[in-house]
Amino acid sequence: MPRLTQRSVAAFTLMELLTAITIVLILAAMAIGVLADMRNRADVAACSTNLKSLYAAGASYVQDNGYWPQISTDTIKVGDTQYPKAWIAAFQPYGMAQKNWICPTVQRDLHNPDLTLKDNVRIDYTPTPFDNLPNTPFKWAHQPWFIERGSVHPGGNQLIWSNGQIVSLSEAVRYANPAN
Repeated sequence: MPRLTQRSVAAFTLMELLTAITIVLILAAMAIGVLADMRNRADVAACSTNLKSLYAAGASYVQDNGYWPQISTDTIKVGDTQYPKAWIAAFQPYGMAQKNWICPTVQRDLHNPDLTLKDNVRIDYTPTPFDNLPNTPFKWAHQPWFIERGSVHPGGNQLIWSNGQIVSLSEAVRYANPAN
């Protein structure tokens, strides 16, 4: 009588393999969404930190000089880097480097240009103009000191007021128009 041998092979069936791949893809898609949300929250936090640092530097400048930096845009041409350079220089004595003027989301969206190159100097937080009278920035409670230039975060651009409060543009609009 011939001997029958049965060979057992441990292997996945095609259906089991496809099910495992599907589960891995679903988990990866969920993880990517969570990671993107975490990155967005980190960017908003970094922007808030930048704005608070700019606020502190601005307040120190006003205390030392009695007025807001008088940097005009009247002679600035499109693409000129003199305006951002002037603001960076004005707050440099207060510990503000060029990187403090840069929103991480905007930097990433621009594919991380090298900020050490003279043509890449920019500021992503626009200072609002004030006159040169003593302590004017502290007298206007509802005029922001700095406004984020790009609307890259949920709620829109971030603003920081004379009391150091940071709000999004949509919050500021709701505050200004409570009926909406």
